[in-house]
Amino acid sequence: MRRRRLAAALKRLREQTGMTADQAAKEIGISKSALSRIENAQVSAMPPVVRGLLELYGVEGDEVGALVQVARDARKRGWWQAYDDVLPNWFEVYVGLEAEASEIRTFQPQLIPGLLQTPDYARAVIRAEHPDASTEEVDRRVELRMRRQRDETPPKLWVVLDEAALRRPIGGAQTFKAQLQRVLAIAKKPGNTIQILPFSAGEHGSMGSAFSILAFPEPADPGVVYVETRAGSLYLEGHQVREYGRVYEHLVATATAAKESRTLITEAIDEL
Repeated sequence: MRRRRLAAALKRLREQTGMTADQAAKEIGISKSALSRIENAQVSAMPPVVRGLLELYGVEGDEVGALVQVARDARKRGWWQAYDDVLPNWFEVYVGLEAEASEIRTFQPQLIPGLLQTPDYARAVIRAEHPDASTEEVDRRVELRMRRQRDETPPKLWVVLDEAALRRPIGGAQTFKAQLQRVLAIAKKPGNTIQILPFSAGEHGSMGSAFSILAFPEPADPGVVYVETRAGSLYLEGHQVREYGRVYEHLVATATAAKESRTLITEAIDEL
């Protein structure tokens, strides 16, 4: 998030001067491609490079110190980087965004989302997704998933679950029952909303496709849509966030209301 914030500020300041990226890069002695990666938040900028760019753009006073500090903070390692043995690069980005988010809206057609999973449910899912992984690797992946849930200031959650997620007994009856009990407990916490999209709702705009919409506390930080695939992930911004927002609004309107959804979860627990 800090890298994105710094990238947006540097690009805005450069454009205000009327300089091209090529001109600015030559002036401070870096390549155009290096500046492009900085302005697109693909890499963290060295504080001296940021200071040189700000001087070139005529920025003075407190803004210089503030942006240089953002550059320093952006280079700090996040807690999740301790799991780089099991954390692919494409998912590392998401975990960093998740840690900064103030609100996450997510739709899941088949699974309970990671932020709501119990250790046993997570282990069953991870084992199914990585059948050749060693016990040690599975344990590390479970540990990472559980660590994501220990945020001191957790984001507000709004989850729409397809009824299929309540009916697929992952990990066996006891594991699945404990998982649904956890979902019910989280649904009762203030600030969280969990809705069930029943089978009776029929077709909808995101059948078979899970996605999450992340919002951030800083007004300058635009929202992001995260879509995960078996081969990697997509991070969507701009008008695509608005498009997914409309899809999510339709899912919310189609799903059972929060109170009735808690009743559906309770009934699924009682049936196990």
